[in-house]
Amino acid sequence: MSSNSPYGGPPWPGQGSAGPAPEQSPPRYGYPQQQQPGPSGPSTSSSGYSFGPFSPDPQGPPPGRYGAPPSWDDVGPAQPGPQPKGKGKILIIVGAAALAIILMAVLAVVVATQGRPAANPGGNAGTQGQQTDPSQNGAPQKTPRPSDAVTAYLQALSAGDAVTALSYAADPAPTGRLLTNEVLAESRERAPLTEIQVPVVEDQSAKSVSATYTLGDSAVSESFDVVKVGDSWKLSRAVKDLDLSFIADGSVPVKINGVKLTEGSVAVLPGSYAFTTGLPYVGYGSKNVVLVKSPYVEADTYRIQSQLTKSGKKAVISATKKSYNKCLSAHSLNPKNCPMNFDSKYRYNKSTITWQQAGGDPFRKSKVTFSGTQARIEIKLNLKLSGSCTYQGRSGNCSGTLTGTSVAVVKATEKPLNVKWL
Repeated sequence: MSSNSPYGGPPWPGQGSAGPAPEQSPPRYGYPQQQQPGPSGPSTSSSGYSFGPFSPDPQGPPPGRYGAPPSWDDVGPAQPGPQPKGKGKILIIVGAAALAIILMAVLAVVVATQGRPAANPGGNAGTQGQQTDPSQNGAPQKTPRPSDAVTAYLQALSAGDAVTALSYAADPAPTGRLLTNEVLAESRERAPLTEIQVPVVEDQSAKSVSATYTLGDSAVSESFDVVKVGDSWKLSRAVKDLDLSFIADGSVPVKINGVKLTEGSVAVLPGSYAFTTGLPYVGYGSKNVVLVKSPYVEADTYRIQSQLTKSGKKAVISATKKSYNKCLSAHSLNPKNCPMNFDSKYRYNKSTITWQQAGGDPFRKSKVTFSGTQARIEIKLNLKLSGSCTYQGRSGNCSGTLTGTSVAVVKATEKPLNVKWL
């Protein structure tokens, strides 16, 4: 039996191998006419197939853009009866429109993804998309929750960003010579702020937020007072005032983290602050660092006192000993600015007067103290005096001894060191 179908496959129902063929209905599926793509992209002919452009082809890659339609054998014989005109065209148009919409949606998603900044994956508490690492940029974070302000403030301190940390203070933001990134950088070298833990507080009527963190080797637990300013939350207090009135009298310079100060009080952020003078012989001792744990905890600045450095002590002793030895060579019973003051009923010939140390080195066990700007050196005297003398018209050699305690003072803040015997 032969088929009159131009596409192969079984004959139409009612059609035999002989006899005239009845009027044929158009096939249900037809092959689209392939055309070469034009300048604006590929196109198809007006006739197509109603299965749609997404039909899979089990025989391999389809020719053309959308591939060939399924074969007649795959689908089976068409049902008899007339088919609506233009139905295949309408379905192709609908399928092409659906594909265009999908492609446009995918393109829109790609463009939107490329144009949107990525959220910080390592941020802590904060709103979605909020930058929570102040070391990445200096811009203040949004703080819609009370805990956001405390978290952002502590993170800024941890990153050494004093400017950003101060932006979370309630207006007006504090100002001061020590509220800088440079000062905070030195603080971080000695005592970094780490292990920040701030429980989330959503309550829009909150008054305080608790937090824990580590500052250097010290564990800190603090409750920060918060206040809402507009749509953002801020800290009621962000800095601590240090009292310097007991040392900032001008006699000894005061430097904190390298910044010279003359004020009696200064504002600082939580951190580590080293007191120095910038002088070679005078400092603030080995315990010259003050740890400010939070804006609420009193910092122990009252133990900061000026004192001689190790090199300063050696220098003042050396200068005093040099002056002492010079005094020993003086031909006088009472040489100027010397520890000797000898009264005698004998009249000495000045050119013959000699002084000699009778005991051991008085500076081996000298007592050195410091107050204000002056070092005080106390020594034991044990001197022997000799020389030619006259008494009641008679001449001869006279001698005597001088014992006791003598004190010299040295102004250690100036060079050269000047020794004055009391």
